[in-house]
Amino acid sequence: MVLASAKMAHNLAALPQLTIPDELIEAVERDPDAGVDHACEQILKIRDSGAFDGVHLIPVSRYRQVAARLERDL
Repeated sequence: MVLASAKMAHNLAALPQLTIPDELIEAVERDPDAGVDHACEQILKIRDSGAFDGVHLIPVSRYRQVAARLERDL
């Protein structure tokens, strides 16, 4: 899931089922695109690991940014 905003990051971090590193929340507070960057980096690591055939990505309101980044990096 792409953290689309600092508010979203804080809301999700409050859920006991999820763990979001404080560093990531702080990065999204400084730069909203940090959520896109982090999600895309995770996707590329999963792809490179060969452990899975694909991912289910929830880009929230950042579809265009995620698509552009992945097209560039894939």
